[in-house]
Amino acid sequence: MTRVIYNIIIYIYFIVLSIIFLILSAIALVVFYPFDKRRFIVHKLSKWWTQQCFFLINPFWKIVFSGKEFVDKNKSYIIVSNHQSFMDIGLMYYVPCVFKWISKREVLSFPIIGQMLYIHGDIMIKRGTKESAKKMLNKSVKWINCGASIAIFPEGTRTKDGQVHRFKEGAFLLAKQTKTPILPVVLDGTFAVLPKNEMLLKTKHAFHLKILPEISVQEIESTSVKDMMLKVQQLITVEHKKIAPEFYE
Repeated sequence: MTRVIYNIIIYIYFIVLSIIFLILSAIALVVFYPFDKRRFIVHKLSKWWTQQCFFLINPFWKIVFSGKEFVDKNKSYIIVSNHQSFMDIGLMYYVPCVFKWISKREVLSFPIIGQMLYIHGDIMIKRGTKESAKKMLNKSVKWINCGASIAIFPEGTRTKDGQVHRFKEGAFLLAKQTKTPILPVVLDGTFAVLPKNEMLLKTKHAFHLKILPEISVQEIESTSVKDMMLKVQQLITVEHKKIAPEFYE
């Protein structure tokens, strides 16, 4: 019963805070758009929003963050990460660069989250259509030329058991086509707090975000898309096993 009450309080706080930041983000988009083509201010507001959620909602949550030194703020990246929970979206805003999500179009129908994605200028795709893939590439090129990065979960869906599963080729094809380095990121903790198909949050836990060294454009160009996909999947899996070996026992 105590956990249910705790969750009700958290969700009310999250909804109120999200509405406030949605309004602030819409105002920032209108006011700063002529001077802020990357939508840096909107991104910064989302970063503050998620930090408020992770740090103020629950004082018993903590974040273990490493690898910040591997990010060059003057570069654009294709950021790829394993996917454990809806909470990964918030956790990823700790990566210190401006990025745009690639997400399935259905997410636009989610209250607040869908509107935030639209304000950010995130890239929505309809799976399985060549036209959508072409539009995704064109929009990605536009944002990369503006100095933004692109973030994607190459597993395509959230894990059901906490493990890293098979990656899809899209992110790696995009890196090759746009000649953009890949930045691998390892996430952990969100599955234990909010696994797929559950709504009750765990009250005490540690989240991990580990940024790995970038994979250069030269290596991407000299490696097949499939081999690069397997390489990055292996890199992230190996690091995740070190952080959360219990998922692989």
